[in-house]
Amino acid sequence: MAENNYVIFKKQYGNIKRPRVKELYINQNGVKIYEKDQSMIINIIVPVEDSTKTVQYFEEFNLGEDIQFNIADTGDFECIFRGISPVADKQSYSSFSITVQEKDPRQDQLQEKSDLIESKNIISQK
Repeated sequence: MAENNYVIFKKQYGNIKRPRVKELYINQNGVKIYEKDQSMIINIIVPVEDSTKTVQYFEEFNLGEDIQFNIADTGDFECIFRGISPVADKQSYSSFSITVQEKDPRQDQLQEKSDLIESKNIISQK
């Protein structure tokens, strides 16, 4: 299996001394990611025969739990799980969405926040 054709979702179990990871591979053609406000909506489409296993994987997450995903072997992206939508079953595929929130803000968001704080400081000094 060529990992660079998949989005790999990761759930960590256990403790620091004995961590375990449960992974789920989904073909990247079946994953679409949209940014909305402070969250990301990840639309997932899988063959109907894989839907039960896939949905069960995401139902194991608790709200606020850490989730990681790796797109085409580019490195882990750390997020917080925010929920799962109902599943829509079609003849040959099932689709649903999960909502996640970035665990650490991206660098461009940090820069925007820094610029805002700096502009407020300049205004308050006048």
